[in-house]
Amino acid sequence: MKSMTCCGIDPGSEKFGMAIGSAEELMFSAIIPYEKVDLAVRCVASGDMRGIAEWRVEGDLPPAGAARLVYLGGGTGHRPYLERLTMAKVECIIVDEYKTTLEGRELYWKLHPPALLMRIIPLSLRVPGRPVDDLAAWAILKRGLNSQNRY
Repeated sequence: MKSMTCCGIDPGSEKFGMAIGSAEELMFSAIIPYEKVDLAVRCVASGDMRGIAEWRVEGDLPPAGAARLVYLGGGTGHRPYLERLTMAKVECIIVDEYKTTLEGRELYWKLHPPALLMRIIPLSLRVPGRPVDDLAAWAILKRGLNSQNRY
């Protein structure tokens, strides 16, 4: 059985990652400047992601209304995100984000397998070719599908 389509957010103070998909599939991801958090919240609340399309990193824009439940990383900087999402009446589930950046790196290499020569380098020593905040958000989303802490 496929899990439902949701949104994951990896909060940050300068930028944040956002992923829309399920545990099995990443439909859309973006790395968005913190200054645009209100715009991103409006997009999630309305179900229309066109407003954040310019920060897309992976996938295509999802269909309208694809994800209205948000799994939010519960690190030290999550409060402003939670407050904005709650004010916009978006259902949030706080998820422990411990080591999700490392999981995001692993997800990067699954989505973008290294060239043959790079495969001999251990995964822990490979450096992705871009920031992975969006994939950390997908890791949060995947974890969140098992979370029970609703706000």
